[in-house]
Amino acid sequence: MLSSLITSGSIVVISLMFGLALLVAWRRFGLERHAALWAGSFLAAAVGHGLRTAGQIWPGQVELFATLACHASVASFALLAWGFRRRASRSSRGVMAGWLVFTVWILWEWIDHSQTWRATSRLLTATGDAYMVGWIVATLWHKRGTGALARWIMIFYGLYAMSVGVAAELARPGGIISDKAFILVLSIGTPTGMIGTGVMTLLIVASDLAKGLQQQARTDALTGLLNRRGVEDAIRALLGTARKAEPLTVVVVDLDYFKAINDRLGHAAGDDVLLRFAQHLKTSLRAHDVVARIGGEEFVLLLPQTPRADAMALVERLRCSVPEAFAHDTNLERVSASFGVTQVRRGETFDAALARADEALYRSKHEGRDRATHA
Repeated sequence: MLSSLITSGSIVVISLMFGLALLVAWRRFGLERHAALWAGSFLAAAVGHGLRTAGQIWPGQVELFATLACHASVASFALLAWGFRRRASRSSRGVMAGWLVFTVWILWEWIDHSQTWRATSRLLTATGDAYMVGWIVATLWHKRGTGALARWIMIFYGLYAMSVGVAAELARPGGIISDKAFILVLSIGTPTGMIGTGVMTLLIVASDLAKGLQQQARTDALTGLLNRRGVEDAIRALLGTARKAEPLTVVVVDLDYFKAINDRLGHAAGDDVLLRFAQHLKTSLRAHDVVARIGGEEFVLLLPQTPRADAMALVERLRCSVPEAFAHDTNLERVSASFGVTQVRRGETFDAALARADEALYRSKHEGRDRATHA
């Protein structure tokens, strides 16, 4: 009994550690709700194994504790599956329906309390756990990298849950294996599965955090557009097409008299103008074009597969539409923008093309603003 208590106690501690770690990560780093669901999953697992431990300490309540532990196990796997479905932005109705069905079924077995209710409850619990794992595997089926690793971990965990169900069926009263043999099967795989699942979810959370930090490093905080670093990353792939003689146009855009807007209306109003201008650029261009804010009121556009004539026509349409985008705001005088346009030459670096577009922009400013100049 002592070794069984130690094993159950260890699983409770492991589950609590993973649950609390995920809970802290969710609250501390502002993660999506799937991290909170996974935290709830491990906390439910800790409750379930704690109930099994309590049943060994207080044998008089072992049946009640065993039933509650079955509910906690299904809840743990349901929360785990719910978290994966939510992270993938997919419907969780199948998970929730299954959770309800298995919960009611296990409860009915407890109320009915037939001679085989305990073995049936065990079988239902293992089946419910495997059902939830099936939803996770389906959610991760086409994933790569960390997702593929998680898929294989859950496949093995699902197979283990099925083996527990088989053992529960074989351990029925008068069955071919004893209750102790069933407990042994339950004890062998549970710690390994718990640790594997816990490490897996923490790796996914860490991966999400890394992606979030990378996105922040590449994105302008005010407008949500790419920043200078982001546009440099984007240009690498586009330069490959330019070297294959597919035209790539670089455009530098600068709002005219933006300092006067800040001075007259304040920086909050200036930020609002920048945000609206960024949205105007984004919605006015094609899906494959790249828009970035590289500093202050200066923006960069990357127009792949766009020769000079087409680029100038697109930029002219964009320039003419800028005043209209702000025409309804009576606090603003006429808002306009100046453009510098150039094509990336074969073998040329982005910095060289950007410098030439800057020169064209300077000429647009020097010649009266609200115009587009090709270098």
